[in-house]
Parts: sequence; structure tokens; C-alpha cells
Amino acid sequence: MAHQAPWLVLLDRLAQHLDAHRAEQTPEADRKARNKKYVRILEDVCAVVRDAERKASPDLADIIENAHTILDRELQWAYSQSGGFSFLPTFAHSDDEPLVDDALENAGSDVLDAFLKFYSSLMKPEASPIKLPAFARVRPWTKSPRPHPLTTRLSRFRGGFAPSATPASPLAHSIYQARAHLATDTLSSAPYDMSLSSGGTVLAMTGGSGWKGNKPFLHYYLLGSGNQISDLLEGVTMDPGLSTVPHYIATDESRKLVFLASDGCVKSFSFAPDDSGDISKRLPAVQQMDSGNDFDGPLVPLPNGRLGRAGKGKAALWLLDSLKSEEPPESDGMSPHSIVTFADDPGFYPAAWHLHEPSGHLLCAEGAEESGGYAFVSFDVEHGGKRVARYIGHGGEVDKIATSPGDPNLFVTAGSDGYARLFDVRRPLPVLTFNTGLQRDGCTDVVLVHPDGIPTLFTGGDTTQQVKLWDIRAEECVYELSTGNNSVTGLAWDNARSTLFVATECRYVNRMGVRTGYRRARVPRWATWKAVDKEYRAHKDAVTNGASTTGESVGKDGAYGGMDYPDVYDDYLDDGEGVESESEDEEDIDEGYSADMRWPQKCFHKEDFFGYAYDAGEHVLFRWQFKDTPDITQLPASTTCDD
Repeated sequence: MAHQAPWLVLLDRLAQHLDAHRAEQTPEADRKARNKKYVRILEDVCAVVRDAERKASPDLADIIENAHTILDRELQWAYSQSGGFSFLPTFAHSDDEPLVDDALENAGSDVLDAFLKFYSSLMKPEASPIKLPAFARVRPWTKSPRPHPLTTRLSRFRGGFAPSATPASPLAHSIYQARAHLATDTLSSAPYDMSLSSGGTVLAMTGGSGWKGNKPFLHYYLLGSGNQISDLLEGVTMDPGLSTVPHYIATDESRKLVFLASDGCVKSFSFAPDDSGDISKRLPAVQQMDSGNDFDGPLVPLPNGRLGRAGKGKAALWLLDSLKSEEPPESDGMSPHSIVTFADDPGFYPAAWHLHEPSGHLLCAEGAEESGGYAFVSFDVEHGGKRVARYIGHGGEVDKIATSPGDPNLFVTAGSDGYARLFDVRRPLPVLTFNTGLQRDGCTDVVLVHPDGIPTLFTGGDTTQQVKLWDIRAEECVYELSTGNNSVTGLAWDNARSTLFVATECRYVNRMGVRTGYRRARVPRWATWKAVDKEYRAHKDAVTNGASTTGESVGKDGAYGGMDYPDVYDDYLDDGEGVESESEDEEDIDEGYSADMRWPQKCFHKEDFFGYAYDAGEHVLFRWQFKDTPDITQLPASTTCDD
């Protein structure tokens, strides 16, 4: 009998424990404890792999493969009717590869209102208030840290730690202090997919418009070249001439092409300047590619002038330079020049993939709906689609994958289970796991950047309606940015201009453009645009009179109304005494300003969560340009009465 590595033996035993666990008939009252036990076994599976890796087992590849087989089977069961899980808590972190939580664990305003209403109904008038749970203790923005007078008021900072960015790293310092100039543009429809060209020349998005959502569109922004940026954010929408709605988009900076992929078809459009240096307002179609019924997945530009489209167990490849003269745009399209099969994984369907440029390998996440599994692997398309590595530890489908030129070994994934996971390409398990959402909120997208060499993560929220910035070194959430009560559908980072793009969807406007589910707003006086403008003018006057731009005190009240702007953010979390976080009198509602304003009844943030009360009321693209001295008064108008 062949010798079996001890880690493989342990995995066999854990598989047996899971078999027994799934076979148990547990009363409903005991289900919570049973589910915790189940997750602990999954944690043990990952711990076996981690131990084998640490001890450099020669059987590590087999151990990872066996662990994947166990975890993939269990995820399929957990999300089935028999398992009954709507999401799984993270099970792949450890003390050395920790879970990073957000210090501010507040609930959505709709949940909070329902809880306080129920709580108040149980209290007798003479009873003393008791300590509320953490999620019900949300203080207004004025009680939160604000590190700089030019920090945008559409941010909300956490406290209790020293961020990695300091004045010695000026760009990162501006980003970590949320010193950003904001521009917005209304989108006629929420995009399905978005792509920023690697050189920052064009930002393109696609989806379906019209009241039935079946009218294909290409929406794009010509951003120019270099590091200059226009104050205006003006997009162009055009009909791409496709018969079905495109769900995927990609860009190729070197060839100045935008690619749209719909059912059975890929079409390219040029954003190259003409002989006079101008770019056409309507991007001309360059070529049409026939991807047939076998290749209906996402797109990826590849080295050596190729474009790939995913299919089940394979990928179609086109040679872009040969497409220009072979077929006219009006034809049925050019068939793939070659097909790469995933010989090691014939049933694998890449629902999300991303080129890891340093290695040339494709990081690929499996689509459970298409292929039934939750695998994550890297393929070498240069050598027949061979699997290079397998990564484990995801607790659901991966929606997006991101890398950064700042570190060739790191990549990050956005999961439908509400976690972002940071991986090292040389290791099978995540090195950090970020709990990005609350209330079972999915992580919709991620951006990994290294300003001044400091590893930094942006994540997007769906039901939590925000963008968060995470300090990877400090393992902390630094702040969140408002999205005007909109859900995040996509993120993109323009490295040349230190700019974050955020595509969002408004869930309070229907297909006919009618807003529903709104109430009259209750805006505190300090959250109006007039208050923002007043503070900004006070800052400029203070600087003119010799105050430090870092917020050092000037005069008896300080340069900025007595507010403190520390580099180390003090812990400001409430002690939880009493029912109400703040009284209406202290918030001092601006009744005149609020009279014309409207606010969604069921949204995540109330009017006092950020320093400026802003509801988008429509689909919006946000552009945050981080800089030393932004104009923080450039804020979008909030939703007003439709009457």
C-alpha cells in the first residue's frame, strides 16, 4: 500500500465529517449551532492546506487539489435547497492571514428604523434606557473624524488607528485623507460592464437601455492623454449596431479599440485620432467577430495583439492586426483564428477573468450557474491552456478580479459573498480577507492600487451603497465614500490622473424614469451645500492669513471652527448609552432647505451620515480625482420634489 501524506489523511477524515454532517437531521432550533460547526470544518480544511504549505510538503499540489474537491462540493451543497445557506461566513482566514473588519458596523437606515420602532414599543416610559447593540449606535457625521479641511464631505472616516499614508507620501496622503475633486455625469441606464483603457484614454461601458432594457448601447468618455483632466465629465452614447444587448466590454490602449460582446458576436470600435488629431464623436466600427454559440463569456485583451473570449472548457482567440483587412464590418464576422482548450479543466467556464501581466497567465473564476462549480485557477494560454495554479478559499462566486502594477505578486477578488480577498499568486489561500459588506451585501467590484508604494484597496457595495478605502498594511477600513444612495456596479482606477471612477445604479427609479419610495428629506444645517461653501471659504481665508493647510489651530477657535484634523484618528465610537444617537435639536434640521428635498425611504444611509446630504435619484458615474487642493464645493445636487 502506497504511503499517503498525513495532510491527505486529514483531508479524508474531514471529508467524512462533512458527509456525516450533511446527513444529520437537525431540528430548526439547532440549525444555527449546526451551521457554525459546518463552517468550522471548512476552516479545518483550509488549515490543513496552510500547514502543508508552511512545511513545504512535496505533495502540496495534491493536497490543494483534494481540498478544492472538498470545498467545491460543499459550496454546491451549501447553496442548494438542502444546505439552505444564502451566504457562507468566511472560512479561509487565520491568525496570520486575518479577516479585516470595518470598525463601523452600522446597519442600514431601514433596518435601524425598524429596530428602534420595535425597541421603543417594548420600553415603558419610566424605564431607564439600556445599551443598544453596535449596529444601532450610528452617530452623525459631525461626531466622526475628519483628517483635513479639504476632505470631501461625502466621506465618512473610521477611527482608532494610524493610517499608513503620511505627509512623506503626498499622493497617498491625499487619497487617505479623501481630498478629492468630484465630477458626476448622469447615465441613461445602469451599465452591465465597464472598462478603462490602460493608458487612461477612454472609459467605456455597455448594457441595455430603454424601458425593457433590450436596446444595446455603448457609452464612453474620451479622457485625453497625459495627466491633465477636464473639470467636466461628458459622455457620449451611441447605438453599437448589435442585435442583442452586450454584457461584456474590454479596451485595448495600444490599438485604440473598444470591444463589445453580445450573444455570438464581438464588435470593435476605434478611438484612434484621425489625421488632424481629433477623435470622432461616434466611434467608427472596425471589425465584427463571430464567436458562435460556444463562446459567450467575458472578453480579455492578450499579449501579441490577441483578443480572447471565454467559453465552457475553452477560449476563442482572434489576431487583431489581421482583422482590419479580412472582413468588412457589415459581414457576419471573422471566426476565431485559434481555440485554446482547458485540458485540465474541460468543464470550467470563466465567468470572470483577468490577465496577470507579469506572468501572462489568466486568472479565472468559475461561473457556478454555467458549470456548477466555484473553482478559481490560472491558465497559461501560451502553452495549450494548461492550468498553472489553483486558488481556494472563496465562499461564493467571484465577480471581479484586479491587479496592480505596484506589486507583481498580488491580486484581489470581489466576491458575491461580501468579501474581498487578497491573494499572493505563489500561495493557494488568501493572505487577507476583507469583510466589505453588511447585511449579506455583495462586494461588486475591487480596485488595487499602490500610491507612493502603499498597498491600498477600494471596494464597492451593493445594498450598502458606498465605496470603501482599505489600508492593507494597517488592516483597517479608512473611510467610505457616498454614492448618493446608489448601488455600485463598477470601479476603475486611472493611475495617470490618480482618479477613481465609480459607476452606480439607482434602485429608486423605474424603467420609465419615475422615482418611487421617497419621503421628505430631513437635512441638518451642517449638511447643506451652503454649509459646505461657508466652511470652504473659511478655510481659504485661514490659509490666506497664514494657517497651515494641515489643520493646525489658528486663533482661539482654530483655523477651522475648532475642528481637529489629526494624522492619527481618534476612536469616536459611541458607548451606546441611551436609545437615540443624537437629538433632533442637536442635528438642527434646516426646514427650508429640506422642504424641497426628497430621500429614499429604504436606503442604507440617513441624511446625517455624510457631511453633505446627497441623493442621486438617477444612475450616475462618479469621478473622484485625488489631489492636494481640491475644490470641495463641487458637489452634485440632491433629489428634489418632482411636483
